[in-house]
Amino acid sequence: MTIGTEVVRDERFSVNGKIRATEIKVENSNWPDYVFLPNYKRIYATENFIKQNNHLPGIPSAAEVKANGIDLGDMNAKLLQKIEELTLHLIEQQKILDKQGELLKKLIKE
Repeated sequence: MTIGTEVVRDERFSVNGKIRATEIKVENSNWPDYVFLPNYKRIYATENFIKQNNHLPGIPSAAEVKANGIDLGDMNAKLLQKIEELTLHLIEQQKILDKQGELLKKLIKE
């Protein structure tokens, strides 16, 4: 079925124009809880990837999005993955800051 377009692709429903809805439910079976596993590769390799590709790993580039669009459920999961990675990184950084603060207090007392 199409609305506002004659172009039919692989989708069962295509709209050329804006859609307003009170609710959209997208099902996704690949939710990124794996980020919390001990062997998950953390944020450290990200800098080199960004320098080479100009986008985050696992997130499509602007050119890919322009050419193919995005799957909302998949993108939500990817964005949650990045938030979870940043949260874990922030926790690690706070622990380092706390240790540095304690060390600084000891040094000042001496």
